[in-house]
Amino acid sequence: MRATTPALSARLRGAAAGTAAAALALTLVPGSAAAQQDADPVAVRLKVADQPAVEVASAPRAWPGRLLEAHGVPVDRNDLVDVVRDGREVSGPRKRLRQGDVVRLTDVVKERKTKRERVRAGTVEVHTTKLAPGRRKVVRQGRPGVRRVVAVRTLHNGEPVRYRVVKRTVVKDPRPRRVLVGREPYAVPGTAGLDWGALANCESGGNPRAVNPAGYYGLYQFDLGTWRSVGGTGVPTAASAGEQTYRAKLLYKQRGRSPWPTCGRLL
Repeated sequence: MRATTPALSARLRGAAAGTAAAALALTLVPGSAAAQQDADPVAVRLKVADQPAVEVASAPRAWPGRLLEAHGVPVDRNDLVDVVRDGREVSGPRKRLRQGDVVRLTDVVKERKTKRERVRAGTVEVHTTKLAPGRRKVVRQGRPGVRRVVAVRTLHNGEPVRYRVVKRTVVKDPRPRRVLVGREPYAVPGTAGLDWGALANCESGGNPRAVNPAGYYGLYQFDLGTWRSVGGTGVPTAASAGEQTYRAKLLYKQRGRSPWPTCGRLL
């Protein structure tokens, strides 16, 4: 058997007392509110929450709320009071009671709940030519955040029928994981068809980590000032071979073969 809340149990005890007394007869006792009507009372069925329906008498065209009040059934602002006539719910002025109607009270409870939820950190990918194409490198670990959620759970006769979130508040921001992803260098117009491999072999023996004591670095023997003038960061030997070639192409577009007075003829 389903458990009921204390509030619902109290309501059902009150309803049972009222409906049991009303079930003794189909007519109202003299002096009741319905007996003061000129017309004969009508028989209706009263169903409170999940309890069995009982047959009671009502003044014709009385509002269902008056019937519930007359039988000692408390109703709060959340409860649902329906009138069913010929198998269909009626509304508005048609809810005034007639012979054979069913008055149905649904006990509605709304519970407000607050909980904390984990917020996914996610991942941010940054494409770079400083890594070989397709290579991935995590440069910052992520951290999940925290969100406070306020929700209202609605129960009809003790059974949950709806869960609605009314407010979400982030109390701790997530920090996404940052990942570098290698890609091919962008093409540089005017540099296609040149023999960059030959230039690199001449300048550094094809070694992207080559360092000249005079202050020249990498495949194309950049000095630091020239490397930075074409957008390079750090030192050329820390960049991938593709990154170095891309920066060399940018330099060629600016100054032609002049940065490589000896080996530039091989391009």
